[in-house]
Amino acid sequence: MPDKDYSHRDVTDKLGLEQGFVVRVVGKGAPDLLARVRQKTGRGPARSAKTPADVILYWPKSSSEITPTLIELRRAITPNGGIWVVTAKRNCTSAGGMAYFNQDALIPLGAAAGLVDNKICSLSDSESAMRFVIRKKDRM
Repeated sequence: MPDKDYSHRDVTDKLGLEQGFVVRVVGKGAPDLLARVRQKTGRGPARSAKTPADVILYWPKSSSEITPTLIELRRAITPNGGIWVVTAKRNCTSAGGMAYFNQDALIPLGAAAGLVDNKICSLSDSESAMRFVIRKKDRM
């Protein structure tokens, strides 16, 4: 079965963003992407961790910080929310500064934080992202 082509879809649709969503940004993302996120949701990024986020966009600086940060961010999303871990594509450096990191290696890091991966997408020519969510059985 051939792969589906999602290249024509806007990145905000790939991220599952909707009008009114609360989005939190952790790390340094590309300004043009963040502007598109703001336009799609109709609001700026959440400034306080007290407001549960529907979506968190996370640019890690190193692989060693991913699991501890995901543990913290898991408490900051709505029960059916998601955390996108953004990494550089092969031979690229992401806007967040982390060098290429094989996304297959993200899966056990998310599992260690009590999360499961359920989607990947290309954000740009230099970045891709993997979404982590709380398992349905663990949602309140």
